[in-house]
Amino acid sequence: MLLLALLFACPAPNDADFDWPDRVEGAPYAGVAEASLKLPLGTPMGGYSSRCSYLGGSSIQDKRDSVFSVGFVESTGLQTRPQIKGMWLENGDDHLLILKADVIYSFDGMISALTERLESITGEALDGRIILTANHTHASYGPFTDAIHFYLGGDRYNEEIFQSFLSQLESVSLEAYETRQAVRIGNAWEKDWDPNDEVYRDRRGDNDSLAIWEDAEPGYGKDPYLHMIRVDTLEGEPLAMAFTFGIHGTTLNGDSSMISSDAPGHVEWAVQEAVGPGVMVMHMQGAGGDVSPAGRDSNYARLESVGEAAIEPVLALWEQTPTSDAPIVMETASRHFDQGLETIRVTRNDTVDWFYNPYKEGYLADDLIFDDDGKLLSPLDEFNAPYGAAFCGSDAPLIPAGNIGSDVFPYSACMDVELVSYILTGIFGLEEIPLPMPSSLKAGTTVSRVGPLVTRDVDGSVVERDLLAGFFPGETTGMYAEQWRRRVEAELGDEMALMVGYSQDHEGYLMLPEDWLMGGLEPTINIWGPLQAEYLMEQMLKTASVVLASEVREPADPLDWWAPTDYGPTPLLEEQPDVTPFAGTELEEVPEYFWVPLEMTVDLSIPERLSRVDGIVQIAWEGGDPSVDQPRIVLEREVDGNWVEVLSPSGRPVTEAGPEILLAHTPDPLYPSEAEQTHRYWAAWQAVGSVGERTSLPLGTYRLSVQGKRYVGGSDTWPWASEAYSFSSDSFVLDSGEVDVEAAEGGFWLSLPAPTEGWRLIHMDGNSRSSNPVEGMIELEWMTADGVESESVAGEILNGKTWIEITPPVGALELTIEDAHGNKGAVAL
Repeated sequence: MLLLALLFACPAPNDADFDWPDRVEGAPYAGVAEASLKLPLGTPMGGYSSRCSYLGGSSIQDKRDSVFSVGFVESTGLQTRPQIKGMWLENGDDHLLILKADVIYSFDGMISALTERLESITGEALDGRIILTANHTHASYGPFTDAIHFYLGGDRYNEEIFQSFLSQLESVSLEAYETRQAVRIGNAWEKDWDPNDEVYRDRRGDNDSLAIWEDAEPGYGKDPYLHMIRVDTLEGEPLAMAFTFGIHGTTLNGDSSMISSDAPGHVEWAVQEAVGPGVMVMHMQGAGGDVSPAGRDSNYARLESVGEAAIEPVLALWEQTPTSDAPIVMETASRHFDQGLETIRVTRNDTVDWFYNPYKEGYLADDLIFDDDGKLLSPLDEFNAPYGAAFCGSDAPLIPAGNIGSDVFPYSACMDVELVSYILTGIFGLEEIPLPMPSSLKAGTTVSRVGPLVTRDVDGSVVERDLLAGFFPGETTGMYAEQWRRRVEAELGDEMALMVGYSQDHEGYLMLPEDWLMGGLEPTINIWGPLQAEYLMEQMLKTASVVLASEVREPADPLDWWAPTDYGPTPLLEEQPDVTPFAGTELEEVPEYFWVPLEMTVDLSIPERLSRVDGIVQIAWEGGDPSVDQPRIVLEREVDGNWVEVLSPSGRPVTEAGPEILLAHTPDPLYPSEAEQTHRYWAAWQAVGSVGERTSLPLGTYRLSVQGKRYVGGSDTWPWASEAYSFSSDSFVLDSGEVDVEAAEGGFWLSLPAPTEGWRLIHMDGNSRSSNPVEGMIELEWMTADGVESESVAGEILNGKTWIEITPPVGALELTIEDAHGNKGAVAL
């Protein structure tokens, strides 16, 4: 508490020792940018500790080895490329850069390095004004963070992965900075926008009986709020949307080895395709810690179905979001708060006093958690862990000898971090781990206030008020988000404060103390026990009250008390990539061993013709070492004798970045990575379109084109010297889809059959490997002995097919049908 006392003893803003300028309002400006995050295949994925070899290696596909893997299983391909989205806001007086990356969590060391680079290049004061938030996919690159206690979340830190990631964040940031323009901006809220759990659902049953507030039902459920930021040009053209709600990135489970943006990324992709060209779409995570993605169908199609279900409610709010070019005030404060047994304390605005005992070696807790009235007892002596504890809340300790001295649930499974450090040392080849772990002693946080903004409220009314946003370093949960909104309004006077999780740093799950004490999965990951999360919330509230509430622009950390963790230097890898002189050579025969996803049958023959929906084209080639080669595969169409890239409804090229094209990699030999290897790649495209055109791709002549890179030698470390290669597949003609027509009593069943090894979502009421309804008005042609009779009918979707209730004309010999997109079928009568 000494630190907090000193904070509030700091000189007031008008003290003569400080020359703090007044905040100045100004017209809003914004610039946006985006890019695919390209890191080497073979890089381990973060999110599932079960992928750690020591804990089972759940996603292992074969015996391959990678220079980027130490203790985790290697990735093998791409279902979608993770994305980086950036929005740079300013008002002539201050800046705020928001970056979202499709990775498992944020890393404060990345923000520090990026801040230094961008300040040097732009000359702007950006310290504390850069947000890095993650979409929390459990299927993206892991070893970019040097927070040791999260090596079990994504493998040992790798400097090459970090530097490459950092450079790509820098490029997106600078593009956003350079494209700034005067804009109109506003925001909106909606509540209970997914009432049937089509997009996301509550996954935490452990707290169903827990009551925190007298005016709320026990358990609370999933956080019901959707928030929208809309940015338009001064001419009213849409420029950017950033929407926030919580959803876990766990549709693909720990057995999958394919890199993917998972459910959050597919929501973003679907909304992006539906909103149309010219709009940068960014999904930010809200209270995603205790919710799971919903969806339909299976495998990769299930990912698309989650996004498809989100389109209508998200766009409905987007259309209702007002914007204005009126002047705004901006201010942001970022701080790293100390954490530890003697630092953490929760007061709830002086209504409670919860804290831990100082550590005592050999201490046995009283194992009393609540008093006779059900109130939390303090001090919480059960959490007797000098360096923190992990795996609390589970049924039994991972190693019984590592318990922290309490036999009462959920403390009974807590494992002392010192013992965990010995395990980490062995798994990840570390010489030693400092205790306490440096990354566990500080938590990076940011609070920002922007406004007044024109705001659409949950009741549909339009008001003007400031938006106060908290960017939290972990997996915020539903009750935690509700507490933030309530406490901000009660203590700061700001209504509907925004919470963005997985931002700035990572401390595991962020839960209210009462919720943490219910046990379950979520308490197993954070290091500093039940009080950690609300302690951080209280520090953010105090930061907002001290820094953001005044009319001057004081620095967030004038005495350098809340500086980021210093992670120190780490050398780059020196193992050179393989020189691959035949990179760019298309394969005509399937190699003896060739890994592809979903156990698909490999067929490298390019068909001369194929039909919509059930047609699949596969190609394979020798490429470069993954250290330099992250191939781009693009669908092209012949137009007036020229090959042009096919664009999706959003105006973006159809590539492996989206769900349309799969990519896989197989080294030969599989191991060791130090051997001279040949690198073979495989890609597949299914003839299904994007949102709004899944069964209506334009007919014509197509091909797949590949652009990649190969190492040319001569480099000592990353970035490796490389040169480009490219080739194109044979062309093929795309025909309309073939509709199955089945005669039945009283009418006909119509369906578009999917391929037995398909992976694309075709229809929300269909199946990616079976039957799918046809859409729109259906044109019927009855062939009779006297000629042809035509009519149009509307069908009814039932059991994955379309039912037409109709009686054939007398003497009808054949029925030919055509759906709204030109797909055709026929049946003899």
